[in-house]
Amino acid sequence: MTEFIKNIHQRIHAVMQEVTYVQKDKKQGMRYSIVSHDAVTAKLRPALIKNGIVYYPEQIKTEQHGNRTEVIGAIRFVNIDDPQDCIRVESFGYGIDDQDKGPGKAMSYMVKYALLKTFGLETGDDPDLDQEVEYRDQYVEETLASIEAAEEFDVLGSIYQEAKTNGTRLTNMSKAKIKAAYLKRKSELAGD
Repeated sequence: MTEFIKNIHQRIHAVMQEVTYVQKDKKQGMRYSIVSHDAVTAKLRPALIKNGIVYYPEQIKTEQHGNRTEVIGAIRFVNIDDPQDCIRVESFGYGIDDQDKGPGKAMSYMVKYALLKTFGLETGDDPDLDQEVEYRDQYVEETLASIEAAEEFDVLGSIYQEAKTNGTRLTNMSKAKIKAAYLKRKSELAGD
């Protein structure tokens, strides 16, 4: 009986089943969260090894514009049991650095996005999620305005109770803002 050897597409599919999400992290000094090259590599590497896939960059072209390096190239994903069985994924990257790290940053960016797209990894950059955040922000602002405008204890209490019940998807910070506004307004109504 012969052993079935998966082709590169079946191997990629197996990795996709194992790894579905890469957590963003916030680096010190940055204004927003990112998915780093290292986080993507750390998440994928065990599944790639297990499923017999290696990858490497090829046909790299770089351009330098001041402190910005642009890299265009491809990542080749290879079936280790049949090196002729491979796919090539074109990618690009940009690296901005006022010293000598621009090319490395650009290459890391290029590899990271080729990996993210080839394996269909979620990172939290989801337009639906963005709409959810927008909804939550609007809900919090409306709730805070209602609390501030409340003139009676029972109205204030019902606004706060509704926020506790319907605000289950709110962040802890949003919940804390609502609670602080509630306690402040309750104190104001009591004449404290």
